[in-house]
Amino acid sequence: MTVPFAAFTSPLNWQQVSLLLDTVQYFADAPKWLSIPDEEKSSIPVPMTADTLRAMLETLDEEDAFTPQVFTIQWEPSATEDSGTLIVGLPSGEQIRQPAVLSQFSPV
Repeated sequence: MTVPFAAFTSPLNWQQVSLLLDTVQYFADAPKWLSIPDEEKSSIPVPMTADTLRAMLETLDEEDAFTPQVFTIQWEPSATEDSGTLIVGLPSGEQIRQPAVLSQFSPV
């Protein structure tokens, strides 16, 4: 079972998530591994879709566009080597579960 990254937390603000969403929408026909910053500002490649980013953006306030909120990001492998579920913990405590096949994502 492939685990493409270790679980981490990411402080993201409205502007950052909005820019990530713009990037994903630009490459709509070719899903991308997005570089998501962790707490130490290191970039972690994550297979994230527009739907996941939209749900993340909905939890943030555009009026407070530069105040970061903490998201948790982890990978849950499936029985199939190349697939699993991206789990994003929202600041509200809710979770987004995004199934993904890793080979369908390419670097930005």
